[in-house]
Amino acid sequence: MHDVLIVGGGPVGLSCRARRSTAEGCSPSRKTRTFAVSLTMIVATGLATPTITNTQADASAEVRSPYATSESNTSGAQGEHRDARCYGVRVPVSVARVGKAHVYGELCQPRRGDKTSRIVQLLVPGSTYNHSYFDMPVRRSHYSYVARALDAGHSTFNIDRLATGRSTLPPSSLYTLDAGVQAIHQVITKLRAGDIGHRRFTRVVWVGHSLGSSMAWAEAQQYQDVDAFVLTGMSHVVRQERPSTGHGEEIPFEIKAKDDPKFRGTVSDPGYLTTNAGMRRFFYHEPNADPAVIEADERLKDLSTAADSTGPTLPPEQSPSRSIKVPTLIVVGDQDPYCTTGVCTPESMLAHERSYYSDTADLKAIVVSDSGHSVQLHKNAPRTNAAILQWIATVVS
Repeated sequence: MHDVLIVGGGPVGLSCRARRSTAEGCSPSRKTRTFAVSLTMIVATGLATPTITNTQADASAEVRSPYATSESNTSGAQGEHRDARCYGVRVPVSVARVGKAHVYGELCQPRRGDKTSRIVQLLVPGSTYNHSYFDMPVRRSHYSYVARALDAGHSTFNIDRLATGRSTLPPSSLYTLDAGVQAIHQVITKLRAGDIGHRRFTRVVWVGHSLGSSMAWAEAQQYQDVDAFVLTGMSHVVRQERPSTGHGEEIPFEIKAKDDPKFRGTVSDPGYLTTNAGMRRFFYHEPNADPAVIEADERLKDLSTAADSTGPTLPPEQSPSRSIKVPTLIVVGDQDPYCTTGVCTPESMLAHERSYYSDTADLKAIVVSDSGHSVQLHKNAPRTNAAILQWIATVVS
């Protein structure tokens, strides 16, 4: 039985399971911000088109991340990807309300200079994640999407979104998703111009996870500068499910980051949030997850803000995703709240999602069996990543 399905072009597999997992132990209550509600709020919001004025984009001083380090020509990824050239880069940007800032990313390029190395995959992680999502430091040959992309001859630019990780952490009251989208657009412009890594990339593929996928909708609505989209852990439907309440305890899914031991003393802004201790496991279908990965996920968790889940709810014909005019692939786990109710298959996903996209997006779907929200961090990650890279190879050249 195969682990991955694809409809409309890929001979990848034939299986989907309708089982629903029940997590043991305590879980978020109805009175708190639960996993399901958190995801629902993000997916149900249509990201507004940014309106940027010269007066808003002022020259205020940059706010540094607590992770910020001095510039370096190499990154931690270099030691892990020896067949590639990897650089840690702080890309200067200037965005509405925030002003001057930077977006941190790790650029990895295959050492062999064939045509595919001119294609760069821009990796955009989800809420409370940073670049480690796509380059998880646990059995990288198994779980790292960066490693698999490099093996396929593709360059990757693996970023921390604005207001996360080693990127600028602006005052939370000033940060908006529109600002985050504008910052990523500036990164794309610099990738194409050769301002990052001294190479002009001719094709840019946006690979997003969760919030990093929904931000792609808004970016396409405003800028139209991406050649293909891979949108993982995101759709316009959310199953209204909650992890089982093992002990009836009321534990919030997210807390103020300043109260979390990881960020205490480095993040004082009360508007920054992070997941509560032990909550990362709800991003996984645990029977198909490596405990070492969940532990690393907890250790490497990052920040979110209220801006991650605000905006109007829009009908399909008004959805920003309809602005996408290039090939688009949706990838979800069959245990993810973003997978359709009942038996979740590529057919059911496409039936629901097609009205949210234009015909020119040529929408395709992969459903990964026995996988939860963090779909590329389950034990069947190699097959999932191989299916994604196979699709990219067919649509971008």
